[in-house]
Amino acid sequence: MADISREELATIIQEEYSNDLLAAAVSNSAALTALRRVDMGTKTTNLPVLATLPEAGFVAESATASEGVKPTSQVVWANKQLVAEEIAVIIPIHENAIDDATTDVLDEITRQGGAAIGRKLDGAVLFGVDKPASWTSADLFAAAVAASQTATVSGSNDEDDLAGAMFQAAGFVDEAGWEPDTVLAPRGLRYRLANLRSSDGTPIFLPSLSSTPGAVDSIAGLNAAWVSGLVWDRDEAEAIVVDSQRAIIGVRQDITVKFLTEATVGGINLAERDMVALRFKARYAYVLGNTRTDEGAAMAPVAAVIPAGS
Repeated sequence: MADISREELATIIQEEYSNDLLAAAVSNSAALTALRRVDMGTKTTNLPVLATLPEAGFVAESATASEGVKPTSQVVWANKQLVAEEIAVIIPIHENAIDDATTDVLDEITRQGGAAIGRKLDGAVLFGVDKPASWTSADLFAAAVAASQTATVSGSNDEDDLAGAMFQAAGFVDEAGWEPDTVLAPRGLRYRLANLRSSDGTPIFLPSLSSTPGAVDSIAGLNAAWVSGLVWDRDEAEAIVVDSQRAIIGVRQDITVKFLTEATVGGINLAERDMVALRFKARYAYVLGNTRTDEGAAMAPVAAVIPAGS
């Protein structure tokens, strides 16, 4: 059997690891897991949203009076724009490390590369960390603060008040005319909520007992999406409650991996150093649909629970 060339190996790696790579990104990204995803056919996609609502009126039974004329109204649509931007990382490794490893090093690098892209997306969407200028919507936390939709935990050790603040945050989203259905929070919140009960004795936190893919935990009746501690800013927020259908992630290109053998990466000539590298990239967009509702203009579909002293 002939030896496999480096070019053939690159193709094999792309095919073998693409599914694992995407799974790693999704499992490490609350944005990809919990928020609405929209496929994009081009770099820029316009989403029509309501800018005004129609208004009805009472009609009198008269053939001549002005009150007998059915009123007319209009619905005005505006555009929210999704602009895909690239997230990427290159991870070099020495060929000897691959040969001598007792585990599948490429498999582990693939998972870590996917996780890194997922974390970067979450940081931008949740807290605006390195958010591209073309993503003109505020990040989720900033949008909640700008709308004055924040609930403060009164004491750092008062877990009962934490639960109350989460219900209050969900109430803000509901009062704004949206459907609070998702809580985004750091993983450690699971343990702080473990023994808490609502006023009727129902547990606040209900971990999923199903092994079915897609099964999620529940907090106060809302789906829970857990965020990496490397992403979550604990000084800013305890949790974020959102209408997941209004926070939109555009997917122009899901994550791909390319096997590099002859390139120069970060000043390293791979061929000269007997090294290879895996290049990971994806193209995502983000927009927040804070549009007109029955409660008023541009009401935010998100609220935040912030820690005491913030």
